[in-house]
Amino acid sequence: MQLLDEENLTKFVRSIVISMKPELKSNLDKKDVKKIIELSSREWLNVRESAKYLGVSDTTFRSWRKKYKIPSRTIEGITRWKKSDLDKFWKTRGVKGYL
Repeated sequence: MQLLDEENLTKFVRSIVISMKPELKSNLDKKDVKKIIELSSREWLNVRESAKYLGVSDTTFRSWRKKYKIPSRTIEGITRWKKSDLDKFWKTRGVKGYL
């Protein structure tokens, strides 16, 4: 199996994101794709990263985390959300208008 170089990885991720959210096509640049790759490589995310991962504002995520009781872990005052929990939330809630 051939490893993807950075340019091909960027193109690959961009194509996947656009297939999932076509409305992002005109706004998705190389910098955005690199951020997506960076975020996708981490399993535990903070508030801002979690909001970006779900494609919503920090304010919306803060509201949702309380309203829908999205599972989180707090250790020494730092709260993080596991990507798999965010994926499960997104799938089970079926948030209309965002997918």
